[in-house]
Amino acid sequence: MFPDFPQNEPLCLTNFRKICSIPHGSFHEAALIDYLEEFGKSLGCETFRDASDNLIIKKAATPGYEDKPAVILQGHTDMVCVAEPGLDFDFLTQPLKLIEKDGILKADGTTLGADDGTAVAHMMTLLMEDDYVHPALECLFTTKEEVGLLGALELDASPLTGKNLIAMDSGYETDDVTTVSCAGAWIMDLKRKSEWELFAGHPLELTICGLSGGHSALAIDKERGNAIKLMARILHDIGKEVSFHIVSISGGVKMNSIPTDATCIIALDTSESLAKAADVASALGAAITSELSGSDAGFRLSCSPYDSDAPARMLTAWATHDLIDLLFLMPNGVRSMSMDFPGLVAASSNIGVLRVTDEEITISLCIRAAEDSLRDLIGHEIQDLCAIFSFEIVEGSRFSGWKYDPHSALRAMTQEIYEEMTGKPMRIQAMHGGMEIGVFKSLMPWLDIVSVAPVAANPHSPAEYMEIDSYVRIYELLKRLLTRLAR
Repeated sequence: MFPDFPQNEPLCLTNFRKICSIPHGSFHEAALIDYLEEFGKSLGCETFRDASDNLIIKKAATPGYEDKPAVILQGHTDMVCVAEPGLDFDFLTQPLKLIEKDGILKADGTTLGADDGTAVAHMMTLLMEDDYVHPALECLFTTKEEVGLLGALELDASPLTGKNLIAMDSGYETDDVTTVSCAGAWIMDLKRKSEWELFAGHPLELTICGLSGGHSALAIDKERGNAIKLMARILHDIGKEVSFHIVSISGGVKMNSIPTDATCIIALDTSESLAKAADVASALGAAITSELSGSDAGFRLSCSPYDSDAPARMLTAWATHDLIDLLFLMPNGVRSMSMDFPGLVAASSNIGVLRVTDEEITISLCIRAAEDSLRDLIGHEIQDLCAIFSFEIVEGSRFSGWKYDPHSALRAMTQEIYEEMTGKPMRIQAMHGGMEIGVFKSLMPWLDIVSVAPVAANPHSPAEYMEIDSYVRIYELLKRLLTRLAR
C-alpha cells in the first residue's frame, strides 16, 4: 500500500509519511479513517466510529496501571488542500510528494498537512509502541475540523472516559508554547427577501477599497476598517440629507474575514440630490481617512455618477432603509478584552459578507468569545435587531470556547517536563480563534486540558513545513507525560 520509506528513522516520522500518502482533504477523509480503523483493530484495540466518521481507538493501560484514569489524546484527520498556482495536482487521488532538507519536511508545491497530520501520526505511534509506561489511552481522530469543527460538533463522546485531554492542534514556529484558551463562535446568515421596484432617478456609484482586512480571529483588534460597516455608515449619513434607493450592494468574501472592499449603487431623485449625496460621502470619506490613518491607511473611497447602462430596478424604500439601519446598528469589532491576558480579545463580532441577489439579501457574520455568555449576548442583540428590520436568522456552527484555567495540573506537569527536556520554559498563549478543545470542554466539562504541538508553520499554504527534530521531541514529551500521569 505504501511506498518505500527511509530506513532507521523514528517510527513517528514513518507514520507521518504514511498519512501523507493517503488523500485526506476536508470532507474526503474516509480513506484515512478506513485505514486508521483497520490499523486500530489490527493492534487488538477497541475501535469506535461514529456517524460523522470520528474515530476512537482505545489502548489498555500498561499492566499494573489499570487503576489510573484514562487519558484522551486528540487530533483531526482532515487537511487544507492548496497547491501552487499552475501546479496540476489532484488532492483526491495523489499522495503528497515530500521533500526533506536540512531537518525540514515540506510537500512539493502543496500544503503538507502537518496541520494536523502530526497529531494523527503521534497517536498512531503511541498505540504501536510499548516501550513506555502509560494509563489507558483513548485516541480521538476527528473529521472536518478545517471547515468549521464539524466532526467535533457531531462527535459521539459516549465511549470516552478520560479525565485528562492532550490536544495536539496548535503548531507555531516554535514548540515552547502551549495554548491555554480559545474562543467559541456563533456563525449566522441574516436573510430577507429582496423587494424590487422599477428603477428611476440618477445613479451614483460608491466604492470602498484598499483596506487591509485579515482573519477575524487574528486581526479584529487591529482597528482595521470593515468595508461593509463603513459603507453602511456612509449610506446612513447620506440618508439623513437626501432620500435614495439601493440599486446594488456587495462586500466581503468570507464570514470570518474582515472585508476589504465594498461597492454600492444608489438611485437619487434629482441631479441636485446626487450632488448632495456625493458631497456628504466625500466629507465622511475624508473623516474616515483621518480616523484610519494609524491603523488602515490604505482606505480609499470613490464616488461618481454611474455611467453604464441604466439599471432596470432598485430596492424599495423600505428594503433600503431596513438594510442600512440594520448594518449601521449591528455590533462589529472588539466587544471586550480579557483581564486574564493583556491584549487578548475576549469577545468580538465580524460582518464578513453582504450580498443582494434577485431573490434575497444575505449578511454573513461570525461572533467569537471564550465564554458562551458573551457569545450569546452579542448573538441575542443581533437577533433582536433582525426582528426589528424583518431579517430571518439562519444559524451555522455554534460552539463553545475554552476558558483559561489558572489551576491546570496537567498543563503544569507538561511545562515541567518540557523544561526538563529542553532547559527552557514552556510559555502560555491564549487565542481568539476557535479550536475543537472548546467543543470537547462543553461535552466533558470535567476535563483538564493541555495543548502541545511541534514546530509546524505556514499552515494552509504551499509554504507549510514541519521541523523534524521538534516533531520527534514532542513525541518524546508525550511519552514522558503519559508515564508521569501513570505514576
